[in-house]
Amino acid sequence: MLELLLRSLFVLGEVVLELVSGYLFYASGWLMLRLLTLGCYPRRPLNSPDPMDSRSSWITAFGVLCVVGMPLSLLIFLNS
Repeated sequence: MLELLLRSLFVLGEVVLELVSGYLFYASGWLMLRLLTLGCYPRRPLNSPDPMDSRSSWITAFGVLCVVGMPLSLLIFLNS
């Protein structure tokens, strides 16, 4: 019984983490692309119904690059 409860909490936490990180990475990628392209791209709205669909996955990937990659590379550059 306890194992079933812990497993269901783990799955629920995984789903929540996936949704939150998906929306966070989509929003940051959308904002950075809007800033870099002076408002031209992406043409999809920020309040997209599903930021994890195949048409907006590149925006999410750019968000991952901005949120994770750029600070990590800055830390490596400054501490080397």
